[in-house]
Amino acid sequence: RIAQPAMLRTAAALSRGGVAASGPIGSRFQSTATKIKAPPMVFIRGEEMTRYCMDLIMQRWIEPHFDTSAWEFFDLSCKSRDDTEDKVLYDAVAAGARIGAIFKEPTVTPTQEQKELLGLKKTWGSPNGAMRKGWNGITISRDTIHIEGMELGYKRPVLFERHAVGGEYGAGFKTVGSGKVLTLFLPKDGGNATIVDQRELADDNNAVVTYHNPLDNVP
Repeated sequence: RIAQPAMLRTAAALSRGGVAASGPIGSRFQSTATKIKAPPMVFIRGEEMTRYCMDLIMQRWIEPHFDTSAWEFFDLSCKSRDDTEDKVLYDAVAAGARIGAIFKEPTVTPTQEQKELLGLKKTWGSPNGAMRKGWNGITISRDTIHIEGMELGYKRPVLFERHAVGGEYGAGFKTVGSGKVLTLFLPKDGGNATIVDQRELADDNNAVVTYHNPLDNVP
């Protein structure tokens, strides 16, 4: 289960009583009201504007009204992942599997340019794949942060385009049991076969999907 934004809305409603708060994340604030004991949760910190916004939300609306001592915090910023050789990611995944309640800020998958700009050792991959694998395919839910007084939505038409040739449109699939899946590429000229992917299936019921994206029609 994923932490729901209802807690944020409840905290915002409580804050209208005039309780002021300031200070760094993790500090404890004094309040005239009794704090609500928040259940255990994994809080994954990310990058950029959402991190800044969540710092403000924590300081002003969460910490003054909720006891978050049962929460476990993990910093998945590029710098933190680089400093820990990605250990922080796998610690967060393990904690999420143990606790079963996770709130995740958006993270950055660094490009080569960002690697050089931030002085990273490597371009660390997206953490979402490790999370889904560690949490047995759990869906990472996202919700919009609604700020009172700020109008949302587009004023002009927005056109989205995506690749609609190949991919899932021409996918092959089969439901199988436990065992091994091996995907081979056999060259047209009769050359040596190449292993594209291989994996072990531990579950008794699995859906295996195979598809490719032709790149010769991409500008």
